[in-house]
Amino acid sequence: MNTVLDIRNLSLAYSIEDGLRHVVRDASISVEAGTVIGLAGESGCGKSTLALAALGYGKPGVKVVGGEVLFQGKNLIELPRPELRKLWGPGLAYVPQGLSNALNPAQRIGRQLTIAIRQHMKDLSKEELQERVTRLIASVGIPEPEQARNRYPHQFSGGQQQRLGLALAISCDPELLILDEPTTGVDVSSQVEIMRLLRNLVSESGMSAIFVSHDLAALSGLADSLAIMYAGEIVESGPTRQVIDNPAHPYTRALLWAAPRSDASMPIGIPGVPPVGIVEGECAFAARCSLATAACRDGKPALVDVGARQSARCIRTAEVQSLVQPTRVAHKAVSAVEHRLLDVSSLSCTYENGGRSVQAVSDISFSLDRGKTLGIIGESGSGKSTLIRTVAGLHSAASGTIRLESDALQDSVNQRTLAQRQEIQLVFQDPDTSLNPRHTVGTLVGRPLDVYRSGLSAKERRLEISRLLDSVLLSPEFASRYPHELSGGQRQRVALARAFAAKPKLLLCDEVTAALDVSVQASVLELIADLSANTGTSVIFVSHDLDIVRAIADDVMVLKNGICCEYNSAEAVFSRPEHPYTQELMAATTEMHRLEAAS
Repeated sequence: MNTVLDIRNLSLAYSIEDGLRHVVRDASISVEAGTVIGLAGESGCGKSTLALAALGYGKPGVKVVGGEVLFQGKNLIELPRPELRKLWGPGLAYVPQGLSNALNPAQRIGRQLTIAIRQHMKDLSKEELQERVTRLIASVGIPEPEQARNRYPHQFSGGQQQRLGLALAISCDPELLILDEPTTGVDVSSQVEIMRLLRNLVSESGMSAIFVSHDLAALSGLADSLAIMYAGEIVESGPTRQVIDNPAHPYTRALLWAAPRSDASMPIGIPGVPPVGIVEGECAFAARCSLATAACRDGKPALVDVGARQSARCIRTAEVQSLVQPTRVAHKAVSAVEHRLLDVSSLSCTYENGGRSVQAVSDISFSLDRGKTLGIIGESGSGKSTLIRTVAGLHSAASGTIRLESDALQDSVNQRTLAQRQEIQLVFQDPDTSLNPRHTVGTLVGRPLDVYRSGLSAKERRLEISRLLDSVLLSPEFASRYPHELSGGQRQRVALARAFAAKPKLLLCDEVTAALDVSVQASVLELIADLSANTGTSVIFVSHDLDIVRAIADDVMVLKNGICCEYNSAEAVFSRPEHPYTQELMAATTEMHRLEAAS
């Protein structure tokens, strides 16, 4: 087969005061024509940095300290920026994780596609250009493509924005498409659509792709081969089915155990904390590995062949299959006595759009007992976030009441008492907008201690910050860092630690695991479940991932267009869904599992 991209022994590092901090070391990947390479690993492992290097692009401050990236016979690392720009589009294309950064909010979609195409296809007539734009929009499954050309990004759903981002990336027929977490943060129906679309693009156009994801299940449904990264190194690679069915590295096995399941069991997190950067002189995973011996800490293991085109960076590959999956003891409620914490009655919410009032939530009622978890599911735009923001006091209700332990809550958080503000804590979906970039992690996590627990001494405050960071799998050294120095998953863990610092009675989680890799996702789910069990904290957990909600929720509410379609125990909703929309969501989840298994 023809090799489209060949990354050879690539090493990347940041410049620091006393030298270099490696973030990727000795990475080698070959992408053949018409194939998809899946690049997986925990947040901060270097996978996005490596993917950007495949474009010939380096993050600010990142230096190439060894290796090469070959595309069309050229080493992209050595090419000047003008030459790279000629390749970006018709040769190499990139779809970033945050589509808000890829689509210009002030330009109509048709205009954005026109500009991208004009960069490299200058000979097209106006009619040919318009026809190509319309065809591109239609090819990614957007209805009424001619009308869609004249709409702005905010007028599309999150899933549609993802697909339009793909349209922008493939507008000049690239040979290689690099996708950074393309299914992160979208509902299950949109995930299925995106997976199908990517499959069709690869099979029909013959393009190749590097698919970056923390979700091995998603990768297994699309990728021909996998490369697993840990602490800046590729620790296992090989054909997808071989790696999934017969993992040869303990870390790969642990990632598979951490993935959400369809059987309502809690996924198992990986013990310990990932190291910061490259680990010298020993196996990087040794500190978290149940198979580790003294020999694992005596020198760096090399990649060894373990099967047909499969290799692993481990000296105990033969014993990985003998590992037994750990089990989680089911958590017990803090008290068998039911105690009503929250009552929401006939709640309706609106928002203004272009001078008109739009109904976001319509006549919703529910209750929540102490120590219980309510899962809220629904597609993008269903009203999930508006509902919990209203409970938090960040959005005013048009009608209805919210009571916390029988006390009526004011609409605005600013009108609530200090105790009420402490008792309800909200963790947002996007930590980039909820963490002040000017403050260190220690300052951010310590802020609730200053406001709600001001009696702590300076020493007690420092110890509590360290304990909170440890509880979300971040080492104490993170306290001196700033948000921009952390990965997306690490920033979300800081946001969770900040919420836990207030010791709330009600924790509101708005898609808090959407940006996390599966290992941290599993640990966060365990953390939330333990918090609820040990302290009696109640949780409202909003998610598009039905498997996650199934694992954590006692009760489930299904929303569509601001209306409650179904509200029942989790067991009843998942085993006997009654509303057609709930049945549709279940079918989409089943289809996603089928896509994953079909690779």
